[in-house]
Amino acid sequence: MEMGLFQQQSMNLVMTTELRQAIAILQVPSFELTSYLQEQALENPLIEIAEPKGMFTTLKKSVRKNGMNSRTDENQHLEHLIIEKETLYDYLYKQSILLPIEEKDRKLFQYLLLSIDESGYLTVSALETAARFNTTVEKCEELISLLQTLEPVGIGARDLRECLLLQLREQHLEHTLSYIIVDQHLDQLAERKMKTLASILNVTPQEVEKAADFLQTLEPRPGAAFSPVNDQAYLYPDVSVTEENGKFHISVNEQYSPILKLNDSYGSLLNGKNATSKFLDDSFQKFNWLKKALEQRRETLLNITKEIVRVQETYFLSFEKSDLIPLTLKEVADEIGVHESTVSRAVKNKVLQTTKGAVELKSFFTAKIFTQDGGSASATSAKTEIKKLVDNEDKQKPLSDQMLAALLEKNNGLSISRRTVAKYREELNIPSSSKRKRYTS
Repeated sequence: MEMGLFQQQSMNLVMTTELRQAIAILQVPSFELTSYLQEQALENPLIEIAEPKGMFTTLKKSVRKNGMNSRTDENQHLEHLIIEKETLYDYLYKQSILLPIEEKDRKLFQYLLLSIDESGYLTVSALETAARFNTTVEKCEELISLLQTLEPVGIGARDLRECLLLQLREQHLEHTLSYIIVDQHLDQLAERKMKTLASILNVTPQEVEKAADFLQTLEPRPGAAFSPVNDQAYLYPDVSVTEENGKFHISVNEQYSPILKLNDSYGSLLNGKNATSKFLDDSFQKFNWLKKALEQRRETLLNITKEIVRVQETYFLSFEKSDLIPLTLKEVADEIGVHESTVSRAVKNKVLQTTKGAVELKSFFTAKIFTQDGGSASATSAKTEIKKLVDNEDKQKPLSDQMLAALLEKNNGLSISRRTVAKYREELNIPSSSKRKRYTS
């Protein structure tokens, strides 16, 4: 061994700024693309972003078509289309005005109102509220009890148990089996230990199950009706596919995509000889890179969707999940001549609009399950069959995962292990057989 200076050639993959940007743009869904490009525009004076040609533009055109040409009239018309939904706080505050609360306690009560989360639960305890306002725990409990008299019933509860008890008291059901179960044995009910509960309460499993069925009619999240998460979710499709006379038409949706423009006011300063012009030349180059990345994103999405539609043609004609053919990222990548990771990034958070609704692009990529005849089926079709079996099972003798696996092999020729069946069942939010068991038909 000796010390010295030696020359050595090696090849390394270097992630350039432009490549990072192209990858980032590929992953961004349409509804986030505007925000991303606006960030780029803040750093580059040559980038100008025009509003997407989406719903707002279409709405303006509709307004003009109806004869409302002035800007003032348009704005007034649009304002009437925006209806603010009443918040949970607003609803509770209106009711609280009529409550018999002393003026000195109003501030404390207001604090409690503001501490209600979107599900309708109180997020602060009487103890910490008392310490904050330098008052007694008893006074805080008194005001919390008053808060819990407001509608919707169950509001202001500190946990699920209290929430359900408030609703049962409202119906004067304090002496029922349902009330006792919630008050003393909610954990066992959550585990559906019907026989254990029946033994403890000296009743039959059927009676416990009947009480549990009634509890299912109560509202575990009394504030949910006012929550923004309950508003209709709007999907902004990245790609659309339509079918006409057996031919498919695929297009990248650009009505929600921002329009990238060059800021012409700096054009005369380009290719100059001073330091400012050098900065603008670099900015112009970055603008072109960005424009190219957007075009690459469009082409990649288009090519991937074309390949998906080609492979899944039967599905796009029937829209039956059982018609989905097993398809992997690598198969699509090989077909369109890109790396598997490119396909993975491109379909992430992307939505495909079809004549039967919107679906995530990634949902078309499913694992292969080998059949007895040497063929293959998709994981999606296996999940569909599992759901059918569970829906039609005898609820007094529900099918175990092992029995489901055996039936899938017998009826559909699908060779799936018990562990895989359990995995698919959980992904479908289907409880285990012990939790599906019922004692009444």
